Amino acid sequence: MCVCVYTVQSQCDSEMSRIRARSSRREPKENLQEILENIVKQDGISCVCKLCHLNNFVKLLCSVGIAEDKLGFTYEEIIICLRLTLLNEAREVRVAGLQSFRYLIRDSNVLGKVLLLQVDYLIARFIDIQQNDSERTQALRLARKVRSAYSLLTQSNY
Repeated sequence: MCVCVYTVQSQCDSEMSRIRARSSRREPKENLQEILENIVKQDGISCVCKLCHLNNFVKLLCSVGIAEDKLGFTYEEIIICLRLTLLNEAREVRVAGLQSFRYLIRDSNVLGKVLLLQVDYLIARFIDIQQNDSERTQALRLARKVRSAYSLLTQSNY
């Protein structure tokens, strides 16, 4: 089981500084490859490290955007890797995974891929959870983002 992120903040900070030092010298495609490789690993990586990589994923999306040609991966590949975070045993990783989806879904094209890969069922599961407010809050924020992207999707069909 993963220890609470708040008690290992210094460990996350040192991991973030190492990742940031490597990331600053590389292309976004290389950074995203490292991020995706580390978030899909089952063994040999701590939840703190996964959390740092998910936070870096959000920062990468904010700085580079979501264009597939800039990221070097298709939306399907990214979504398949990210949806594994929603099944992680650590609550903090699941919350960061929901947040990552929220930043990834910026247009109806990405939303279409998310729906095609049935990630919406996993998101709905978090809305049902009564005992964990942080997961539920992130899931509701993501649902609002999906709703706004879906309205763009339906408007473009007319």
